[in-house]
Amino acid sequence: MADEGFRRLPDDVLMQILVLLPTSSRRRFRLACKRWRDMINEFTPERQVGANALAFMSQQRNCSRALVFDKKDGLRRHEWIYPCSHERSKIEMVGTCNGLLCLHETMASVGNGGGSFLSAITVTNLITSEALALPPAPRSWEQEQVRLPGKYSFGYHLTTGRYKVVHIPCGRRQAVSALQVFTVGDDAAWREVPVDTRPGVTYDLQCEPISVDGRTYWLDAFSDRMMALDLEDESVASFAAPPAARLGPIPEDAGWKLANVRGRLAVVVVAAAATARVEVWVRDGEGVLPHWTRRYDIAVKCPTESGAPLGAGSTVGGGRRLLHRHKVGGFTGDGPQLRAAEEPDL
Repeated sequence: MADEGFRRLPDDVLMQILVLLPTSSRRRFRLACKRWRDMINEFTPERQVGANALAFMSQQRNCSRALVFDKKDGLRRHEWIYPCSHERSKIEMVGTCNGLLCLHETMASVGNGGGSFLSAITVTNLITSEALALPPAPRSWEQEQVRLPGKYSFGYHLTTGRYKVVHIPCGRRQAVSALQVFTVGDDAAWREVPVDTRPGVTYDLQCEPISVDGRTYWLDAFSDRMMALDLEDESVASFAAPPAARLGPIPEDAGWKLANVRGRLAVVVVAAAATARVEVWVRDGEGVLPHWTRRYDIAVKCPTESGAPLGAGSTVGGGRRLLHRHKVGGFTGDGPQLRAAEEPDL
């Protein structure tokens, strides 16, 4: 129940206080009492809450950049530069939550066996530029032999208000026996969370993990199971991957990645980069009758200067890369596919 002092405030005064809070905080305050929930739902519905687009550019031997574009006109509004600490290192973005960025700097070794001998995680605030460097995740003897940094994900749990960085250690044969978790602001060291839901848990080297709606997800090496870590109680569960991901060997010009679609876990399947055909499967009905729905079926038409289709990762004249955006509608089921119109460069 809300504090007695707040209960005495008129609705219009209380609403003026609530609208000043960040979106993430308002979501938490919805749980305080029925009055607060109804007021937040009525005056600040989620459909009115929009986020600006963030693009993160990672470049080796130089620096990485975070660019924010206005949600209305698509113009660049802000830019942040993150210089690498070494000429051979590279900074990539693990994830972003409520204006915080989680960055991962790695540096490839030059000796025999390749791998990586630098792996540093930093959580930074875009607005204040404050940064928190996390201690290095512990590495076992087996992980030292593999010489890979493993997989990282950055997540936020709504009801607890805690941010957590999850590390999936890189073991032999892509096996996962335990995760390493760091709670930002609470922990001084990484904690080990056993993965004992079933024997033979693995991870897909080509598919990055993602944190959505209070859970961290990753795809196993055989692409038939999805693994989930609950960021509240840190329990691990598994369930079937969408049908489109269970295709056996991945073609060279195809692949898939995990994504967040309107607060739901999604698997984006690229059937063939040459044709730019994309399917988006979304996990619906969590906790009731969870199931996968083919939410979007997209054919992106983006010609090059020569008129040929422009596939994922392609460039145009002079090696210049283009960033395009397109808003998809509410397509569901097996109806006609969406075709993305050409958009101006961002």
